[in-house]
Amino acid sequence: MTERRTAVEYSAFIAACSPRRGGNSDAAAAAARLALHDPVCSARIADAGVRPCTGCGYCRSHPGECAQDGGGDGAASLYACVAKARLTIVVSPVYFYHVPSQAKAWIDRAQRFWEMPPAMRPAAGRRLTAIFIGARERGEKLFSGAGLTLRYMALAMGMEWIPPLCLYGYDGPSVLREDRAALERIRAFVTHAWQNLG
Repeated sequence: MTERRTAVEYSAFIAACSPRRGGNSDAAAAAARLALHDPVCSARIADAGVRPCTGCGYCRSHPGECAQDGGGDGAASLYACVAKARLTIVVSPVYFYHVPSQAKAWIDRAQRFWEMPPAMRPAAGRRLTAIFIGARERGEKLFSGAGLTLRYMALAMGMEWIPPLCLYGYDGPSVLREDRAALERIRAFVTHAWQNLG
């Protein structure tokens, strides 16, 4: 399959990955949004109905396509948002050293782009980063699994990976919203990532 690069339509795409509405990830996504210029595309991954990859091999012979597309599955529309944004920010809690299952299903479906020539990958030249939120107050490798997985999603889509902002100690759905210093850290992180797009 030959696919053209998509023209930029958004300054950024914010992918909120918590299955719980109104929690720490949604608060972090809202703070990130305040640091960005319009237009911004936002989505809650858990609401997109993304089905998991089944390893069927369809994308090997149809690069850029997936047999799971259609029928209410939202993976393709989410990838379209990534391709149209200069910067994608994945905002996610970390469960058992990884993103929630709904977000992992979406990441896995990026396998569709792996067989495409690098220059033809839909988000070539764009950038991907993350804001990870953990309940634990420490842990050297707490965010490592999620970070590695997103880094390889970036590679599959032709993107540059920017190391994430990692926030520890947010156990409870409204803790982050009440932490002004943390919200300011998020805004500063996103501002820096945006200003360094070049």
